[in-house]
Amino acid sequence: MTMMINVPDRVLLIKVSKMWGSGEEQGTCMIFYDLTDVTTSPREEDQRARPRQLFKLPVYKNSRVVLLDLNDVVHFKAEGHYTSVFTDEQAYLCNLALSDLELRLDPGKFVRVHRSHMVNIRFTAAFEKVDEQCALVMRTQDEARVPVSRSNVQKLKLMFGLN
Repeated sequence: MTMMINVPDRVLLIKVSKMWGSGEEQGTCMIFYDLTDVTTSPREEDQRARPRQLFKLPVYKNSRVVLLDLNDVVHFKAEGHYTSVFTDEQAYLCNLALSDLELRLDPGKFVRVHRSHMVNIRFTAAFEKVDEQCALVMRTQDEARVPVSRSNVQKLKLMFGLN
């Protein structure tokens, strides 16, 4: 079993394995890995109050921890205390909450557009409004639509020069 732990300013991975001997289980081995240095950037002096910024995102796929390049991430969706991470090809599960990711990702690239959604701005293809609901159409094979909350509509309109 493999699991990541969200500790402030650290990215930790725990791997638990059964130990076998003479054909039967003899015990359990627990190994802790600190992935902080391979997934985050060192902090600048003026950023001491913020957690270290991620440049690789540790996600789960097929019982493995994959270090996903943030440039491949299209959007995020909150799933309770976890987050679904979407690229153009696949979906992954990350054990970091969306609020934690918002603090640890570059705000110039990743924007929270809804309490349950955050997008990579470089993948936005269109801003659409159907009835009273606004959404961003993402530049993906299936043209994923990400809802925009009413409180974020004005911010996005300014960002895209739509005002």
